[in-house]
Amino acid sequence: MQENDLLRLVALIMVLFLIAPGFLYYTRRSGKSAAFRNLAIWIIIGLIAAIGFSLFGGA
Repeated sequence: MQENDLLRLVALIMVLFLIAPGFLYYTRRSGKSAAFRNLAIWIIIGLIAAIGFSLFGGA
């Protein structure tokens, strides 16, 4: 594992620690079905963005 990869891993873990409490709070407040529906929508948006970037984005 190179230093750049390690820094990316640390950054992803930090983002997870920032997002997870808000997601857990929202899940408790609005119910699990609404939270998982919204999570699925965001995952689909992320996948579309990743596929679009791989097809039309940088080299």
